Amino acid sequence: MRNLSYYILLFIKGLCIGAAGVLQGVSGGSMALLLGVHHQMVNAISLVGRRSLKRDGATSMSSWWRKNHGSFLTFLLAGIAIGLLAVRYVFAFYFDRYPIFISSFFLSLVIIAALLLLRKITRWNLGVIASLIAGCTLTYLLTRIAPFATPDNIFTGFVSGFLGGATFIIPGVSGAFILMFVGKYQYILTSFGSLEFDVIILFIAGGILGLIISARLIATLLTKYYNATVGLFAGLMIGSLNKIWPWREVYEYATTIQGKRIPAFDKSILPWRYLEITGKDPQVFYAILMMASGVLMVVLIEKIAARLKTKS
Repeated sequence: MRNLSYYILLFIKGLCIGAAGVLQGVSGGSMALLLGVHHQMVNAISLVGRRSLKRDGATSMSSWWRKNHGSFLTFLLAGIAIGLLAVRYVFAFYFDRYPIFISSFFLSLVIIAALLLLRKITRWNLGVIASLIAGCTLTYLLTRIAPFATPDNIFTGFVSGFLGGATFIIPGVSGAFILMFVGKYQYILTSFGSLEFDVIILFIAGGILGLIISARLIATLLTKYYNATVGLFAGLMIGSLNKIWPWREVYEYATTIQGKRIPAFDKSILPWRYLEITGKDPQVFYAILMMASGVLMVVLIEKIAARLKTKS
């Protein structure tokens, strides 16, 4: 029986996963891995929609709830939802004012998460190495390609929701970045702001469908091809570092419903090039401090998790 502190910590982890969507290069899957809930989250979501109750009704509801990780999903998804709807705006507020600081902090988190993931590989072979290289190449190329335009209608809204949901739990692939990449970020934000319920409902339906299908696929891959799948995820995270790099040159902007311009297509540059282009201090020293604080946070999380595990 889990105690209250476990579920409070689980809810906080959900908040962090949801809030991580503020950066286009940071995925919910990467944060879930870092916080140690990715594998259980994938397994729990993959069971959604499957018939678990016996036809004769002999299985009790409480037994079904435990078998399908009902409490785990409830607290985690509640945290994710609140993180997406509320906490991420706090992150966005500070990111708008201190982009180098926030990007540096998340850069260190993703690096550590990728390294921790590589440690989980039990056997290295050519297939694992190929998966690692393929994942790294895929996300790196995605961050280098300019976004493309797609028509604004309810069908593309559903497809963009499906893609966003499917990539939400894939480490290294940011759902927000995917929406920006397919040219639907501004359209979806505008639809929510103007309460276009047909677009909103289809977008959410597509997101839920994509999330469940993705979870089932990942669960299957981890069961049958564990090492290669872990190598692929680690590669996806390493390749995504190009998008989180703190110093960037913006080539194209998108406009939010509040009229604020945000980067739609940018590229990584070196700190002295950033100084040359923008005339602003690249704040290298403070960026290093933020990276160090990210490392410290991971160490603290692991110590807290280890202590809770010994008490349970």
